[in-house]
Amino acid sequence: RLPLVAIKNKQTIGECELFTKYFDPILASLFSDPDRKVLLRWSNVMSDENDKIRPDATISKLRQRDFGPSLGYGEVKVARPTIDNHALCHDLMRLATLARDTIDTNALEAALTFQVHGFHITFFLTRLRHDGINVMQEVAQLTFPRFLEELATFVSLKNMRTLM
Repeated sequence: RLPLVAIKNKQTIGECELFTKYFDPILASLFSDPDRKVLLRWSNVMSDENDKIRPDATISKLRQRDFGPSLGYGEVKVARPTIDNHALCHDLMRLATLARDTIDTNALEAALTFQVHGFHITFFLTRLRHDGINVMQEVAQLTFPRFLEELATFVSLKNMRTLM
């Protein structure tokens, strides 16, 4: 099998390689919209809405040459032989906090977040309800192909509908 993952010196790839080589081409085309001045950036800098959390990805509105309000966030974890549920739960809590803060700060109705674990990605939508409660709901899950042979099964009608 020809792996899609570039393995250097028999070590697994890091977070940066995972999202820039495999997830960015698809996610950037889904979330970035130059006509509406929206950009997905893999910034790894403190968010404007919460100066204590540094997300791996931010979906931002552009204002001239500066980044404006955030519309969503993403977290990435490389898959390990044993699943670190604590780290995944911690990332999910960070995403929930960031979504709540961006909804409150930017007066949004909802914020989109995503969590990548290895080649699995889960999308969440956080909405502010009329009674002041933020509800975070899982809206989709996908598994990206690891090998070239899996690429044909990934490009299916079901996956394309999920992405849309």
